[in-house]
Amino acid sequence: MNKKYLCHVDFLGLYNIFNDKFNNKNLKNVFNEILEELEIEILYLATFNYDFLKIGKTKYGANSQLNEITRLIQKQKNYNHTFDPVFSFCTNDKDYKFKIIKNFESFGKDSLYQYALKNNMEYLNLGTNLNFISTAIHYAEKFFNVNYRYEKTFVGNYKYKNKNNNIIYKHTVWPMTKKFCNYDAKKINKDLIKDGVWKVLKFKNGFYVKKANIKLFNNYIKKKVKKDPFYPVHKKTKAWMTKFLKENKQISMKNFES
Repeated sequence: MNKKYLCHVDFLGLYNIFNDKFNNKNLKNVFNEILEELEIEILYLATFNYDFLKIGKTKYGANSQLNEITRLIQKQKNYNHTFDPVFSFCTNDKDYKFKIIKNFESFGKDSLYQYALKNNMEYLNLGTNLNFISTAIHYAEKFFNVNYRYEKTFVGNYKYKNKNNNIIYKHTVWPMTKKFCNYDAKKINKDLIKDGVWKVLKFKNGFYVKKANIKLFNNYIKKKVKKDPFYPVHKKTKAWMTKFLKENKQISMKNFES
């Protein structure tokens, strides 16, 4: 049985690692050649679009807002899209069954991530560097109490086959503040590589091709957070939040968006 992957791709990193393949100016062909070299047949490629969160509407197959390669691949006839008004993937997996969920939680029980975990898929990063933090961290956060982000509900329209669907979308967000809010991607990636969670397949000029078992990834982050509840976040974020929590009960929408 062919292994299936949830994939993030970075164009600059791909160019650095697979420079010899870019003599072919057709980017779709280049990407497919790279997949062939890596012996990857079944892929779920991140094609995220944030319009639903910004303007309250989106559609099936909305143009990826990530990079040009993802926009090209999502238009291939053998690729379809997964359901998620924001974090949608395109895939050539014929086993995936598309279904609209009108009350949907990002990275929750009806998400592709839960489906991927149940079906023993793996994460795959193509050409990313240490400063890239994938949405894998958001799925891992479903397995412990998060005290540095809070849940927010968005309501909007999702268009599929000329039909408008009203969607209630629950998503965990950073506090609405001018203070610095971010993950410490470099620390997390270094730890994951050092401890063998990220398996490095290729490395060049600071860019990686790496993969990870989803369950192992989740358990690793959960274990780190058990020791330090602010493990995933940048030290500047941890500093102001720790101070805030001493004066207030929690990082919540009530305290930042009232």
